[in-house]
Amino acid sequence: MTKCDVAHSFLEDEDMRTSKRLLAAVAAAVTALAGPGLAVAGTASAGRSVPHWAPAATASIHPGVVVTIADVKCIAGFVMTDGTRVFLAVPATCSGVGGGAATNGCLEAQVPAGVPVTIKGARHEGTLVYSSFTRMQLHGETSENKCANNSLSLVRLDRRDIKRTNPSVPVVGGPTGRFRGATATPDQLTVLLAAAPTAAQAIDTTAGGWAHSMFVDGTVNAAMVGSPALTDDGKALGMVTVVPFEGGPGQTVVSDLYRELRELRHSQRFAEVRLAKGTKPYVPPAFVRG
Repeated sequence: MTKCDVAHSFLEDEDMRTSKRLLAAVAAAVTALAGPGLAVAGTASAGRSVPHWAPAATASIHPGVVVTIADVKCIAGFVMTDGTRVFLAVPATCSGVGGGAATNGCLEAQVPAGVPVTIKGARHEGTLVYSSFTRMQLHGETSENKCANNSLSLVRLDRRDIKRTNPSVPVVGGPTGRFRGATATPDQLTVLLAAAPTAAQAIDTTAGGWAHSMFVDGTVNAAMVGSPALTDDGKALGMVTVVPFEGGPGQTVVSDLYRELRELRHSQRFAEVRLAKGTKPYVPPAFVRG
C-alpha cells in the first residue's frame, strides 16, 4: 500500500467517525426536545430504535384490545417491540389448546407458533410467535413457581398495522417502565377492565415474586384475562392471569411482567424484545390520588 493509499484510508475513517458523531448529536438533540419520559418515533431512546407509533388518541391497537387465538378471546396486556417488530403480550393461557385457565404451564398443551390471530382494531391478522408454556416444556422446567405463573405469549403484528398502534394505556397513559419488586397492602394499583381504569389494592406478592394478588374494585371475569395492571406511578406490573370464581368477590392474580420478560430474553429470537413505553404521560386516576 502506498503512502497515498494510507492517507486516503485514514481520511475515510476520519470522515466516518465524524459522521457517526454528528448522527449521535442529532439523535440526542431530538430526544431532548421530546421531553423527559417520551420517545420520538423513529429516533433512538436510550440507544434503541423506536417504531413510528400512531397518536395515542387515534390508535386502534393498544393495551386492552381483544385478541382471538384459535377461538379463545383474551385481552392484550401491553405492547412490546425490539425496535423493528411489534408484539402484543397476552397470558399464555390464551394460547392454550381449548382455552381455559391453566394451572401448570409446564404441562398444558399450547397451539403451535404460526397460528393466525385476530386483533380488534387491526386490518390484518397477527401471528402467535412465542409461548412461555411451550418454552418451559421444551426445556424441561420443573420450578413450581415458574410453571404456575410464567404466563406470557407474544402475538406479532403485521408490519402494516404498526402505524395503527400505540403502547399507551387508554385513559391513564403510560406505562412508564417495568415494575420490579413486591407489592403489599395498602399499595394502590390500576387495572384496565373493559377499557376503563379500575382501582385495585395490592394484597401481597407470592410464588417467589412471580405473582401479585389484589382486590379489584369491580367485577373481574374470565373475559378480562390479560388486562394490564399498573402501579401508582405508571409502571407495568403484569397481566391478569387468575380471576375470582365466576367473577365473584375474591382475589385477582397478576403475573410478574419483569420476571416474564427476563425469561423471554433467554430465547435468542426475542432477546431484544422489551416493553414499549407509552407516548402519553401517566396520569393517576382520581381514586389513586385520593
